Amino acid sequence: MELELKFAELACCEPVGDLVTTQEESMETAIPEYCPDIARIVDTVGQLRLREKHPAGQQLTMGGSVVLTVLYTSEESAGLRSLSMEVPFSCQVEDKRLADCDAVCVTGRLLLAEAKAVTARKLYLRVMPEFTVSGYARRRQRLCCGTEEDPALRVRRQEAELELLTAVEEREFSFAQEVAPDGPPEDVLMERTAARVEECRRVGSRLVLKGQAEVCVLYRGDNQELAAYRTALPFSQLLDGLDLPEGAETEARIQWASSEIRVLRTENGPAFGITVTVCAALLVRRKQQVSYIEDLYSLHHAAQVRRQETPLPVAWQRNIPSQEAVQQLEFGQGRPFAYLTAAECSGVSTVQEGGGPALRCTVRLRVLYLDESGTPVCAERSAEVTAPAAWEPQTVRAACGLPQMQITGSTCRLSVPVRFEARRCLRRPVAAEDPPEGPQPSLILRRMAEGETLWDIARQYRTDEEAIRAANELTEDRPEGMLLIPRVR
Repeated sequence: MELELKFAELACCEPVGDLVTTQEESMETAIPEYCPDIARIVDTVGQLRLREKHPAGQQLTMGGSVVLTVLYTSEESAGLRSLSMEVPFSCQVEDKRLADCDAVCVTGRLLLAEAKAVTARKLYLRVMPEFTVSGYARRRQRLCCGTEEDPALRVRRQEAELELLTAVEEREFSFAQEVAPDGPPEDVLMERTAARVEECRRVGSRLVLKGQAEVCVLYRGDNQELAAYRTALPFSQLLDGLDLPEGAETEARIQWASSEIRVLRTENGPAFGITVTVCAALLVRRKQQVSYIEDLYSLHHAAQVRRQETPLPVAWQRNIPSQEAVQQLEFGQGRPFAYLTAAECSGVSTVQEGGGPALRCTVRLRVLYLDESGTPVCAERSAEVTAPAAWEPQTVRAACGLPQMQITGSTCRLSVPVRFEARRCLRRPVAAEDPPEGPQPSLILRRMAEGETLWDIARQYRTDEEAIRAANELTEDRPEGMLLIPRVR
């Protein structure tokens, strides 16, 4: 005979794993007519802008551009100059895991951004962006939660509180602000931006996202000298159109941030007009209490139970340790000035250090400074950064923040904050091995094996836990002597 079982269905999102791809683009282009001729390229900095992504079955198509800022000197004008040019890209990722994905999040970094002067008016540009695609598939899991009424049936239940990832979505928003630097600016040369979320809370059916974006601007003053300005811009964004179940919690993480800065001529003097664009990934989770049947057997019939392993997500853990990459710069007899034009983290590895897991990456830095003759030059440095981790992560990434510089005499201490982000999902497996069926002897005496329970013995001989307790007058769950296993008639 077949036993009728009752099932409950759980719907959630599951990460399918990260997919990494690179794309190389190159082009030759003439510089704008308003720019002076190029004598020497000092540095080239790229800003990756992903403008569109189109999933279709097993394929994801992405498009955007890399905005290259070329810092150079010219014999026609004094001081450091800059020009910005866009290198468009379009790339595809193909993987069978994408076919089941309802949501796809993309982050990127630049492995290469370079510009070479072909002539004084023509540039050869080459970029190599790397994209990390994180897909989330909609999964439905069935749990056995009940059976038909049968007095000879013995059922063992389990209670569990699950943490289900119910939705994943990317949202992009922009905000603008005017700020006044310390000295009057003549021209913006380049900028770097880092953003973080400080609060994410629900207001009715909408979500309020609060945080701040730090912007560091390299500019040329009216005296043609280099200067740097740093500011923190708070933001508060109200997001709607999200599927927020009752009691759900939402986590927001920054995917990328970019900025555009221009010089404004206002009544109160020159100012910077700053527009910041932030892309945030929103992960919605809710807790749910479930009761499921872990095991069952019949006292009257030899039961063959078909089992399917179902790893249940009981908790999502997130660990965000931070460390600093520190470099000492010596200026010699030159004017003490330094600006960090680029800071990139390599891939993160998990290592064992001090008896526990640790996260490690290499930070590559490029620093613009003035040599003894006052000429702007660029130097590359690298530093290895390690942060302790509380547990072994499943996924991990690292990102650099804006640097802190302390200039003392002819020495500059450069410290770059590195923020690691480690994640893992704790799961409870629901599975067991069925004992082999065989003829049952009329009298059974046996000891309990290591790790065995009274339920295991009762199931093996199709008897009852309480019958074993009564026959052996047990007051504890793990007796040391021989046990009489009674038959249940």
